[in-house]
Amino acid sequence: MKYENGYILVDTGMPNKNEQFDDVFLKYGVDPTSIQLIILTHGHLDHVGSVAYLQEFTGGKILCHRSYANALGAGRIEPAVAQKFSGQILNFLSGFLGSKIGCVQADIIVDEEYDLGEYGLSGKVIHTPGHSASSLSILLASGEVLVGDLIREDGSGEVGLGMFYEDKDAVLESLKKIAAFNPRIIYLSHGTTIDNSVLQDFIDAHI
Repeated sequence: MKYENGYILVDTGMPNKNEQFDDVFLKYGVDPTSIQLIILTHGHLDHVGSVAYLQEFTGGKILCHRSYANALGAGRIEPAVAQKFSGQILNFLSGFLGSKIGCVQADIIVDEEYDLGEYGLSGKVIHTPGHSASSLSILLASGEVLVGDLIREDGSGEVGLGMFYEDKDAVLESLKKIAAFNPRIIYLSHGTTIDNSVLQDFIDAHI
């Protein structure tokens, strides 16, 4: 996300993606040192794997939820809870990649919400648990919302909870908080965007 004085990076991808990040920064003409803040939407490996590299490379401050801060400081990921056998298989296979990342101390620890005004953005980060205990979403006054993996597109083009989440009821409560914001566009971490009507239809179908 770009703002007047620089950029905010949301999540850091899988481990060992240093060259890919370098290529992206070069392609889009982004000076890495202009990244002032790195928001971790949750502590799963595919969202925090390169956090140590990007913190050192950019100098940006790290923001995460309190429930993940200690594990982040010890270089550990947040375990992904699989709801399907296929997810358990993926967890098993990903174990060969290791679950340790570089030790990183969070600069900003969120409990319930954090105002992004300090970074020139009209918006906030809010706690939206369910996919994981540490899940955060970003709500901008522009009507744009980033929800991490709280909800995602499945193979058929529909949206769902995916194969990894900790608490379905908590997910639905978090989605209700987002729907109440009446977002114009909702960015999903793995793929596409939806609007609030799609989100509300999903909530109505699952309560």
